[in-house]
Amino acid sequence: MRKVLVALAILSIAGFADTVFLRDGTVLEGRLSGVSTTALLFETDLGRRSIPLEDVTRISLDFSSDPTPRFPRAIWSRALGQVQREFFNCRYIRHGLVLAGLSLIGFGQWLDILGYNVFGNMLKALGGISILFGLSMPEPGCEVPAARLRTLLYIGLEHNWLY
Repeated sequence: MRKVLVALAILSIAGFADTVFLRDGTVLEGRLSGVSTTALLFETDLGRRSIPLEDVTRISLDFSSDPTPRFPRAIWSRALGQVQREFFNCRYIRHGLVLAGLSLIGFGQWLDILGYNVFGNMLKALGGISILFGLSMPEPGCEVPAARLRTLLYIGLEHNWLY
C-alpha cells in the first residue's frame, strides 16, 4: 500500500511540468500556483514553496500538459503594476528631488515678487538643499525591483498576457 501511495505522489508531481531556474543554479520542477509583488508560490514534490522573485533567473511553464492559466490574470496584473511603480520610483528619485528643488526655487521667487520675502527666501533655501541633495546622492541600486519586474514579465509572456 505504501508503494502505491509513493507511486501516486510521484506521478502527480511528474504531471507538473513548470520549471523555475534560480540564481544559485537550482532548478525546481513543479507547478506555479501564485504570484505576489515579492514572491512566487511554487508547488513541488516537497510541498509549497515561496520563492523570492529576485532569485528567479528564468521560468518555463508547460501548457501542453495543463493549458489552464496558473492563476488569474488580474493578480499578475496588480503585482506587475506595483513592481513597475517601485522600479520607476527607484530609478527617478534623484530626478524628482532636483525637479522639486527647482519648483521650490521658482515658487520662492514668485513669493519674493509678491513681497513675501521671508517666505520666498525660505522656499528658495529649501529648493537649493533639495537640488544639492538630489545631485549629490549616489545612483540608487534598483537591482531588486528590476529582477522582480523581469520575472513578472517572464510569467506574462509565458501566459501570453503580453504581446
